[in-house]
Amino acid sequence: MTIERNLPFPDYLNHPAFGSSDLRNFARLPALCDWHRRNRTNGTDATALGTAAHCLILTPTLFRQQYIVKPDGMTFASKDGKAWREEQRAAGYLDDNMLSQVELAQINAIAAAFASKRIAAKSLQDAVAAEASVFWAQDGLKCKARPDWFTRTCSYDLKISVHASKDIGTLRYRAWAEGWMHQGAHVRAGLRANGFPDVAKHRLVVIAPKGPSSVQTYCLELSEHTLDVIELEMESIRKAMVPCVETGIWPGTPDDWETIEIPESALTADLDEEEVAGE
Repeated sequence: MTIERNLPFPDYLNHPAFGSSDLRNFARLPALCDWHRRNRTNGTDATALGTAAHCLILTPTLFRQQYIVKPDGMTFASKDGKAWREEQRAAGYLDDNMLSQVELAQINAIAAAFASKRIAAKSLQDAVAAEASVFWAQDGLKCKARPDWFTRTCSYDLKISVHASKDIGTLRYRAWAEGWMHQGAHVRAGLRANGFPDVAKHRLVVIAPKGPSSVQTYCLELSEHTLDVIELEMESIRKAMVPCVETGIWPGTPDDWETIEIPESALTADLDEEEVAGE
């Protein structure tokens, strides 16, 4: 069990312990979990923008060290642009960390939106740590988590999503379908295992950039009861993963034909339509 406060994110990502996304992939199909762990991706332009905004909000000093802005109007298709990019690569900058003026404006707008939400900004000020990597063993499985920040009673996750909706029902569905709730339960388990037994809730700050001048921010809280229910599911997944880790065998889809039937919901819908037609 340990909490590392200065571990670079790529090193965390490549650590062999299992994160919440690994557990969710295993629940879908064990072989899917194994495939994703062996085929890490760098993400999309949208995730790169979100990573930069995360860095500016959570570790502004690191942002100034790792990111650089292209001269206005420069493109990498031009001779000058290609030469400039090679200079920055030689200086240690990654391609994803070379921002355009438009991208910088978007990132600054996201950071300003976060700062304008008093309850979110105050929680970060009160944090025990930000961008810390948490490692522990549970149910025979080596686990890892990386909360964006946490206090002694709550963990926090910053989500930057262009698809966020102001409808609370839609946000609730996304929190479930995209694994935000499972991530919260996983983080809480890791913090409790590392000497923070009073962490009870998980909070989400969801920022939806609609453009450089339009950003919406939502503050959501997962209750202790919700996390307790999900933790029971996560426990069963962890236990089921152990034999796969030990044997290196990650079952895939069945090798035989599987019979499928008309879904009950479809039959019910057809009957309802017939009743309406007969009225």
